[in-house]
Amino acid sequence: MTLAKSRNMDEFLKNRASVAGLIVILMLITAAILADFIAPYDTDKIALKEKLKSPSWEHPMGTDQLGRDVLSRMIYGTRTTFELSILVVALTSTFGVFIGIIAGYFRGVIDEILMRLIDVLLAFPSIILALVIIGALGPGMINTIVAISLVGWLFYARVARATTLSIREKEYIEGARAMGCSDGYICLRYVLPNCLPPIIVLMTLNLGSVILSIAALGYLGLGAQPPTPEWGSMLNEGREYLRDCPWLCVFPGLMIMLAVLAFNFIGDGLRDAIDPRQMVIK
Repeated sequence: MTLAKSRNMDEFLKNRASVAGLIVILMLITAAILADFIAPYDTDKIALKEKLKSPSWEHPMGTDQLGRDVLSRMIYGTRTTFELSILVVALTSTFGVFIGIIAGYFRGVIDEILMRLIDVLLAFPSIILALVIIGALGPGMINTIVAISLVGWLFYARVARATTLSIREKEYIEGARAMGCSDGYICLRYVLPNCLPPIIVLMTLNLGSVILSIAALGYLGLGAQPPTPEWGSMLNEGREYLRDCPWLCVFPGLMIMLAVLAFNFIGDGLRDAIDPRQMVIK
């Protein structure tokens, strides 16, 4: 097990794009954590005399239509985006893995009902379902989390179910049943650990998609509401000034692209490094 983990780490570190993505994400997380100390200005301080100033030494990313420092809002926007994204992925992966293991382990009617429900939901674009849900619930960060989470667990469920189906007939599972172990114990002790490698890869890749969804909802005015700084809502606020003040859209757009690419690179590296056959826990 330890040797396999060491080999996986070596394979991941050989992937330069993945390492670069990891460095970028660590830098963004550090900026989010230390936002209170490194942001040069108050994000909500309105200074109309300073509005729409181009990037300079005083304001490296310029100011917006209310004279607020764009760099400070970008730093705090990193915190907002990462908090929302991590919470969504944590909720969707937990619920999806639970449903997938239940469906794959017990099979029968439970499996049929859950899989048909997932097939129906997957027939609709996830962003459309999220828009419908958040349209019914109303705009706001909490409702954004709920909307994306309600449609984001489907892929986790399918991956967990597929892994569970390949594990449930293994000899050590039969041995655990013969020893009188309960189904709950078997799922937690043997099935769940073997579901983790593909789920971890999916979580990493999914973080990029979740960031895009949060930014899209924010751009449409359905996500984080002003004056809360968030990359998508900053894009929405800056689109009216795109021709004369392009920095209001360029910097948030670059941050979204950078974060999504970084998570995708990390996910690709993990997918190449993790060999589930080497990590089976018996």
